[in-house]
Amino acid sequence: MTENPIIPTEQVREFGEKATEAGRTFSLQAIDAYENAVQATVKFERAVANNAPTEWIQTAIGAHASFVADVNAAYVGAARSLVR
Repeated sequence: MTENPIIPTEQVREFGEKATEAGRTFSLQAIDAYENAVQATVKFERAVANNAPTEWIQTAIGAHASFVADVNAAYVGAARSLVR
C-alpha cells in the first residue's frame, strides 16, 4: 500500500495560506470593531451637540463629530483595502 506523502514544502505553503487567511479575518474583525466604536462615539457626540445649551456649542461639537466621522470613514476604507 503506497501513500502519497505530503512534501514538507507543500505543508509549509498550506500552513502559510491558512495563517494568512486567519490574519486577514482577524484584521477585518478588528477594523469592524474599531469602526463600530468610533461610530458609537460620533453618535454620542451628536446627541450631546443636539442638547448643548447654545448654538455655537452645538455647531462646534457637531463639526467635530462630522470631522471624526469623515476621518474614520477614510481610515477604515484604506485599512480594508490593504487587508483585502
